[in-house]
Amino acid sequence: MSGFRLPQVLVGLIFTALLAYSGYSYAQIPWRPVFAGISVAIVLALLLIAWVLLRRHPGRPDSRWCLPAAVLAGMALTGPMGPVNSAFQEAAASLPSVVFYAISPFPEETAKLLLVLAAVSAFAPVSRRIEVAVVGMAVGAGFFIAETMSFAAIAAATDLESDFADGTLTYAVRLIMSPFAHALYTGLAAWGLGALLCRTDRSLSWRLQRVAGWFLLAVCVHGAFNASSELPGVAGLIAMLVTVAASWCLLVWCYRRSRAVGADAATESHTSR
Repeated sequence: MSGFRLPQVLVGLIFTALLAYSGYSYAQIPWRPVFAGISVAIVLALLLIAWVLLRRHPGRPDSRWCLPAAVLAGMALTGPMGPVNSAFQEAAASLPSVVFYAISPFPEETAKLLLVLAAVSAFAPVSRRIEVAVVGMAVGAGFFIAETMSFAAIAAATDLESDFADGTLTYAVRLIMSPFAHALYTGLAAWGLGALLCRTDRSLSWRLQRVAGWFLLAVCVHGAFNASSELPGVAGLIAMLVTVAASWCLLVWCYRRSRAVGADAATESHTSR
């Protein structure tokens, strides 16, 4: 029993350290009382939405703690990613802005995928590829919620005319343009990780190719959204509208498709018993 609990303890300590760092980072933001109350309400609403969408997902792991831990870990990752993204930005400062924003998701997507691997290894031994993807959605959902909160809090703190107007606008823009976008990106990358962990009937090279391919797809989708805002003039507006529409369609389609895959896998597993 002690051997089984050790990975949970170690991963739990890592998640706790990430959460403590993020909490300290967000405590440095000068929160305004009115906006803090608005943020609490919005964050709780987003967590409720994520819970409703994932708790009865037919592809979720059997472990009752895995998805809550994954969401919390995704939220906790946002604080440490600030310095990492800043360092990456300095290293790539000589690149054109469009190119930089296209490749900028590499650090975030790598860190989130490692969190998925940690959560699955410690809290939810998986047998189906879709289970890993659902954990990825949970990590990405948590990351999106905390990242949106931090962007909105900074906007509110620098607003010289209102205690909450710019912060609330930031929430609205993020939720309209890219709701739970990181759940999409990390879910795609985690689908590839699921091939590595669950498709033991295939060769290692085949599984590693799936990890690399789906990870690069997640980076490309994320990077396309980031880079679209950097194009000048009308081209930038058109690119942004196209990527927003594509993101919505891809998010809805991937979620519905994941439920279908999860239901099929569950049926096959039950039939084979």
